[in-house]
Amino acid sequence: MPPREAVAARALPEWYPARYRDPWLEPFERRCLEGLAPGARILDVGGGARPSLARADRPPGSVYVALDTSAEQIRKAGPGAYDEVHLASATERLPQLVGQFDLVVSWQALEHVRPLDRVLENVHAYLRPGGRFVALVSGTFAAFAVAGRLVPHSVATRAMSRLLGRQPETVFPAHYDHCWHGALTTLLRPWARAEVVPLFRGGGYFSFSPPLARAYLAYESWAERGAHANLATHYLIDATA
Repeated sequence: MPPREAVAARALPEWYPARYRDPWLEPFERRCLEGLAPGARILDVGGGARPSLARADRPPGSVYVALDTSAEQIRKAGPGAYDEVHLASATERLPQLVGQFDLVVSWQALEHVRPLDRVLENVHAYLRPGGRFVALVSGTFAAFAVAGRLVPHSVATRAMSRLLGRQPETVFPAHYDHCWHGALTTLLRPWARAEVVPLFRGGGYFSFSPPLARAYLAYESWAERGAHANLATHYLIDATA
């Protein structure tokens, strides 16, 4: 999962489009927390070393549960980051989690798992009736996602480290399974309510080269103006079971 600050607007040149100055994290957190009562049970899918919701932002008395495959990433989150931990794949249905949560959250983790349809079925099962699912996921057809699938993971890791200053341990293999607008919308049809918001915010990955960034941003702005939702770089998912 990439650090949230990796594509933060404050780190980018002022000539980047205005959309890059819009809040990146706040809309995600607002959707997670609105209407969430004290004592809520929250499941974080793939939060690992960086929980999707900071402890200070959680409702009073809430129980914050991790679902992650890596004990090492959970350890890096530090003591008290999670109230309960389940080490398992999101594709595996855990009976003890079924019907237990008011909210399921996931920040930049779903692109790393497959098959995505099974993950979403499990998330739906883990929610109580009327429970909410909020996630941010990278898009299959984003330029950085396409490049990541064309080169070996070891090469991508070295490139991210050298060009963007990413720590190698924060770069994980990604599959981008069904991570485009049409596919996500289809997978979420069985839900009571679902919204998939396309975002066009991939320019941070090209900040190491202004000429390349300008060329990329021209393409990205064209895609946004033309409402080419399947070409978005990220999607904010907000769904109700």
